[in-house]
Amino acid sequence: MSEQKLVTLRVTGMTCAACSNRIEKALNKMDGVEANVNLAMEKATIKYDPSKQTIADIQTKIENLGYGVATEKVTLDIEGMTCAACATRIEKGLNRMEGVTSATVNL
Repeated sequence: MSEQKLVTLRVTGMTCAACSNRIEKALNKMDGVEANVNLAMEKATIKYDPSKQTIADIQTKIENLGYGVATEKVTLDIEGMTCAACATRIEKGLNRMEGVTSATVNL
């Protein structure tokens, strides 16, 4: 059995307690997922088994219910790159990380 992970997602589009309840019930029906959705804070606190579900699976479930999951854009200055292969290697590594939806590296 793999170790459970804990993540908090900001859920958009909820307008009432029925919305948060609908999302919570749907997430809790997913194999290996335990969720608590807070309407007032617009957040879903989710404990999940990464061998059964991914964050992308959970995000897709929320979006299929008609709600959104807020994401952040981060710009980082990376030092030490000397060629296009360096940029490609960093970009591939970032895109494999849990929770990263898209990463682009510019030499």
